[in-house]
Amino acid sequence: MLKSSLNDYIIGLRHIGHVVNNLDAAVAAFVRLYGIAPESVRFVPEVVDDDTPARFAFITVSDTEFELIQPISDDMRNLLDAQPSGGAGINHVAWHVSDLDACLDILDQQDIHPGHATPDGPVGYGGRRFVYLNPDCCDGLLVELIEIDAPG
Repeated sequence: MLKSSLNDYIIGLRHIGHVVNNLDAAVAAFVRLYGIAPESVRFVPEVVDDDTPARFAFITVSDTEFELIQPISDDMRNLLDAQPSGGAGINHVAWHVSDLDACLDILDQQDIHPGHATPDGPVGYGGRRFVYLNPDCCDGLLVELIEIDAPG
């Protein structure tokens, strides 16, 4: 079967990015609300230094992962504040896809292009490649596509 749309490549929801003002307080609220074991929360980076633009915590609720994002640097805060969410609340939806390059080819034909933090295209990190789509092409929604166990 010929795949002709982004939906044909989506494996499932990867995570929901949620911007918070205080990561520790947000994690405590998730732990309390959902009964999550505190040791199951993954912090990235584990240690914050003067060069850290943001802190992240990954928490799985049922089969959905939340990426809690606390901006630290002014640059990161400005980047998040410029989004339609206004820098708080749901920031983006990330989809796990089977073939990132094929998705980008299909989207390019629809005049939907990379943007936001990845205007030059996919970025590799830890066995993953990801790209954010330009929210101007998606009615203001910030969409991230992630290919896990990406070649190379």
